[in-house]
Amino acid sequence: MKKLALTILTLTLASAATPALAENFSVTAGGMGNIYVVDARPELDPGVGGYFAFDYRWAPELSTTFSVVVTTQNGTGISAGNNNILVFGIPTVDFKYYPIPEATYFDPFLLGGVGFYLVSDGSGGNGTQAAGMGAQAGVGCDFYFTQKLSFQFMGIFRSIALIDGISGTNNGTAIFPFSLQGGLSYHF
Repeated sequence: MKKLALTILTLTLASAATPALAENFSVTAGGMGNIYVVDARPELDPGVGGYFAFDYRWAPELSTTFSVVVTTQNGTGISAGNNNILVFGIPTVDFKYYPIPEATYFDPFLLGGVGFYLVSDGSGGNGTQAAGMGAQAGVGCDFYFTQKLSFQFMGIFRSIALIDGISGTNNGTAIFPFSLQGGLSYHF
């Protein structure tokens, strides 16, 4: 009897209908953290922040995401004492590829894109502000709770080239954060 009940339960769970994609649009908001892979100027401790994204899935395997990211870090090493440095990605644009085009509860993706980034001066007031372009590549997954609600988790490596001055020489710098992002998505 136990085997029969277990078999019926297993077959029921295995054959349960998976949620279809509700619509082509989604809005995501969540938290994120940066871990800096290479020390550069400014040298930054791992920091936390948030992101907001708008996604349009224009084919079962492809989508485009526009997002805004903001994180806050404290300086370390040569940048020690310069705290509350903000890193903005305004906007970042990613193209996502979904290798499993059929809608399931588990919807993994690969992403690649570009973004415009700003770094604020922080509490030290020593000229750490900078602006520049960056590229990102990553992997992530949507876990669907319902047809309209999912949890999204991503790991993204960013390579960001920054200009921190316009006079003299040596006005360039770069930062290389690995970002872990997680948020709630609403699909419509």
